[in-house]
Amino acid sequence: MNIYKELNDVKLDISEIEEIPLPISERKRIIKDVHQKIIPNQRKKKWVMAGIAVVAACVIGATTITMDRGTIASMPFVAEPIEKYINELQPSDYSSFKTVIGETAENGIGKLTLNEVMMDDQHLFLSATFLPAENVDFDYQSNIFPTVKINGQDYTVTTGAQSIELNNSMFTIYNDIDLSQAFETEELNIEISYDKWEFDTVIEQPWTYDVNISQKHLLEQKKVFALNKEVTLNNGEVVTIDKIVSTPISTTIYYDLSKSASENIYFSIQTEDGLLKENGGSSFVSNEQGEVSTIRINGLTLKDEKYYLVAHDMDQVLLSDLIPIN
Repeated sequence: MNIYKELNDVKLDISEIEEIPLPISERKRIIKDVHQKIIPNQRKKKWVMAGIAVVAACVIGATTITMDRGTIASMPFVAEPIEKYINELQPSDYSSFKTVIGETAENGIGKLTLNEVMMDDQHLFLSATFLPAENVDFDYQSNIFPTVKINGQDYTVTTGAQSIELNNSMFTIYNDIDLSQAFETEELNIEISYDKWEFDTVIEQPWTYDVNISQKHLLEQKKVFALNKEVTLNNGEVVTIDKIVSTPISTTIYYDLSKSASENIYFSIQTEDGLLKENGGSSFVSNEQGEVSTIRINGLTLKDEKYYLVAHDMDQVLLSDLIPIN
């Protein structure tokens, strides 16, 4: 049966449906420039944005249906993929790198379904769907954070979050987690416990999941460019470029600023023809001893051509000549 053909013949009585204007915040989100710049001096500070509600009805053996707002609010929605968190308007297809879970846990706060898990280089992405209990006040500005253990150990450095409202009683919950190390084994066991509401409220009965994922395809396509190169910049500051790691999901620059008096040092990647590679992403910059500075560029994969690093400050003032990567 072609469900779309069946739905074409359905007659809807919409007289009892209240038309609600699009919120101002949603209008602003839609017109917001999709290309986000690298966020300086922060780890994983994501905008919290409301999504556009989409209504779907499935009718069997009926020619006319009537729906009120309560009916619409309780309708099921297709889970939002991880790709939309990385790039909402132009998502790539990362199907071969994700593990679909589809497991639901419930407590007094509501139902949480863990939809997908995806590992990147020293980075983990989670997508879930949250259905709050009736007495729970939750909106797109609320966030839920997980504690994660990989192969029994906690490697979490920082955790970011985003909540997207699907309708007035259902939300997509995204999290991305910076990890202190990369994992080179194909199979990983991940224990996930959604145990914090915002940063300071502990969830007494957390939603927990124990999943096994494969990063076989990721490891097959990951490229590591080990530079271990100390560079003196035009302003006299000294930087040690550790490595650049490129996957089908992102490219990350790892560098050490412990010999520099300034933290206002960033890197971009460009090709031999001078084309700058900035697809949006995140950064963490620190000159504290033992801290690793990182620039993560989402959606950039280094291919078989020449690439270069160029150092600059927050105002895009160049601080170096071109530094070959490969």
